[in-house]
Amino acid sequence: MSVPTAVTVPVPASSSSYISTLDLTKNESADQKESTPNGASSGSKVLRLIWHSLYSKYNYFCTRSQTLKQLVCREANKPLPKKFRHTMRLNKSAKRKGYEFYISDEDRSIPIGIPNCPRGLEYLTSIDQLLVKQKVELLEAFTGFETNNKFSIKNALGQKVYYAVEDTDCCTRNMCGPARPFDMKIFDNFQQEVIHLNRPLACSACCFPCCLQTMEVSAPPGNIIGTIEQEWSICSPSFRILNHIGDTVLRIEGPFCTFSLCGDVEFNVVSLTGEKVGKISKQWSGMAREIFTDADFFGITFPLDLDVRMKAVLLGATFLIDAMFFEKSGNRETDRPGMI
Repeated sequence: MSVPTAVTVPVPASSSSYISTLDLTKNESADQKESTPNGASSGSKVLRLIWHSLYSKYNYFCTRSQTLKQLVCREANKPLPKKFRHTMRLNKSAKRKGYEFYISDEDRSIPIGIPNCPRGLEYLTSIDQLLVKQKVELLEAFTGFETNNKFSIKNALGQKVYYAVEDTDCCTRNMCGPARPFDMKIFDNFQQEVIHLNRPLACSACCFPCCLQTMEVSAPPGNIIGTIEQEWSICSPSFRILNHIGDTVLRIEGPFCTFSLCGDVEFNVVSLTGEKVGKISKQWSGMAREIFTDADFFGITFPLDLDVRMKAVLLGATFLIDAMFFEKSGNRETDRPGMI
């Protein structure tokens, strides 16, 4: 009985060690090949020939230059720069290859690693003005059903540097209205929470001086850097800004009437000696926006050399002022003169 011997098929010298994706069609059954028109078959051969030619040239140049190979791999797989991409999330392919967020020249302009500065607040050291714009919620505008507020925080050039999202449950928002307690999470452009605001349930009227409004500001979350406390008053609202050890650093003085009548409503930031050093202004956003929504615009100015922690606390004070005086309940204006 003869023993079958293995037959070695010679491999052409031009054959490479890879299998093209177009070669997957070569394992088709004979019936499928017979049913394929001659035009389609010849077209596949042409595409396969072009693919093999380009890939062999690419392999040739990559073997001659490792730098070229690394450059092609990096440029073909890295995420787009921040100003060109629509999302800050990496796709699955980039995650598998271990890529992180691409840092563009615009990203590198943000200072990092500043001594005595909480993580994520480095950008605040180089600015003296912020703009806060609330997002219009269509469901809330048409039905009066309260939704979580969302804000974008921009610099003087209109570039978004942070964004804030309210974190409350549906029952609290619609039962308590503008007086509701809430947590506000402020994220940077890399979706990292850098500031956390906590407003407990309290009263703001002068009839209850023992439980006035407060807000804690943490940066990073869990590390309290300051507090905003409402001062008792009858005519005009006022607040004091406390640092992390409880010392009063600044004060905020508001107007007697906080109605926005075709103009800005300004809350002055003053030093302990009474000198004006900045302001928080609720800016007029247009008749339709003011009547039908509670999506507001705010501008914040402060000294450039102010402690970066106090800049973050003033940003938190803006959200407290918005909730107390400019947040509507069911699209109904609830503001009134003074602190009655």
